[in-house]
Amino acid sequence: MPLLKLLCVVTALILLLGCDASSEPDGFNGYVEAEYLYISALEAGWIVSSAVQEGDVVDKGQVLLQLDKDRQIFDLNEAVTRVAQAEAQYRDLATGARPDEITRLNAQRKEAVAARALADVEKRRLSALQSKGVTAQSSVDQAVAEFNAADARVDSIDAGIRLAKLASRENTVSASKAAFESAQVGVDRAQWRLEQRTLYARRAGRVEQVYFREGEQLAAGTPALALLPDDALKVRFFVPQSELSAFPAGTSVNVKQDGIVEPEAALVTYVASEPEYTPPVIYSIASRQKLVFLVEARLAKTSNLHPGQPVDISLQAASND
Repeated sequence: MPLLKLLCVVTALILLLGCDASSEPDGFNGYVEAEYLYISALEAGWIVSSAVQEGDVVDKGQVLLQLDKDRQIFDLNEAVTRVAQAEAQYRDLATGARPDEITRLNAQRKEAVAARALADVEKRRLSALQSKGVTAQSSVDQAVAEFNAADARVDSIDAGIRLAKLASRENTVSASKAAFESAQVGVDRAQWRLEQRTLYARRAGRVEQVYFREGEQLAAGTPALALLPDDALKVRFFVPQSELSAFPAGTSVNVKQDGIVEPEAALVTYVASEPEYTPPVIYSIASRQKLVFLVEARLAKTSNLHPGQPVDISLQAASND
């Protein structure tokens, strides 16, 4: 009897060890993770139209939703008006006086020249009379003064005409030109802000979640929807330090999901530089080491896996070539 009991115990231990060995996974357990794109607006506004819903597949450049544009249109119109005003001021300073102003100055000059000629005649007449003793010296002096005043008036108008034909001072023109160019930049900025009221898909992918819909107000920076790009799926798994050397970046691995015979391929893109304790999750329950390293592998764009799905990861067999 003692020998029989001993044989039973040994047999039970062998069966138990066999069961434990068979429970070891072929590879590593992991899960699928997604890198979502969260689409938001630069400025707050009301959603006036939504072009997509959950599950829609969108192409790069496709319209996702539109926000109200009234304020941005007002700003653009104001910026355009400022450009027109700044341009008019710059052109006016750069080209000098208007033709009508020069015409008026020329007319004043003709009047001043006629007055000077008349004063010159009167001066000569009184000078001749004074030499004959017919008129007083004071009358001659007054005539000379009036002639000099008329002559100075002509010189003053000539200077005004020359100045009117010239442009403004160089610094003034440069400042006006800079103001004009700054106003043009303001138009570009206003136009850009107007264009931002329409949200486009910057990458192709699938709409996973819509957080705000038509008729709701969207705050600046708040995601309106989540987009899953075609190449944004990856698997995450933990590798014991004793086997870490087999998973350098660029290593190809097989990813198998439940119920599917053929595994999918993935490429290791990241290996954690520091170890961590085995996380208490079901995907690593079979791990027998306390320290593991996080490894991430990028899935192909055509992958049929879904975020959060548990998978099994193993190294691809080496080629004989």
